[in-house]
Amino acid sequence: MTDNLHYVTAWQRNDPKLEADAIAMWSDMGVLHPSVSPEQRAKQLVTLAYVGDRLIGITTAEVSRHEPVRQNIAFMRLLLRPETERQGIAVPITIAMRETLREWSAANPAAQVAGCGIIITAKGYGAQPVLPAGLALAGYTPEGLQIRLYWWDHFRLPVA
Repeated sequence: MTDNLHYVTAWQRNDPKLEADAIAMWSDMGVLHPSVSPEQRAKQLVTLAYVGDRLIGITTAEVSRHEPVRQNIAFMRLLLRPETERQGIAVPITIAMRETLREWSAANPAAQVAGCGIIITAKGYGAQPVLPAGLALAGYTPEGLQIRLYWWDHFRLPVA
């Protein structure tokens, strides 16, 4: 299934085709909460994974202040079609997403984005302190889900 796998960078491109593909996949899978606007979420696309012309993976990110570390973090989301979840796509697409956001952060220092993060909702990732994509355990949500962070090498904490 992954013979024709390729990634497309979508971060801040406002590409109508990529956005329509993502909205169609979210709709097909029924994964967005009714309170989430697919059109607004599509503006947060980072990296898309395709096999041929079929979209099989979507990553999005939202930059917000993460109070436990007192910094802006690009919190990432990853969605894979169920039939591709165990085909080794999660780590490469996460790394592609991380690197796209890192490069954007370095090119846009005024945004003051210190790194990226993810909340792990999938089962089976709890044992490693640092995941293969470099995301280190940084705490837990009130629901007990792991919060993982990756700090950019170019970011420096403000000195008080």
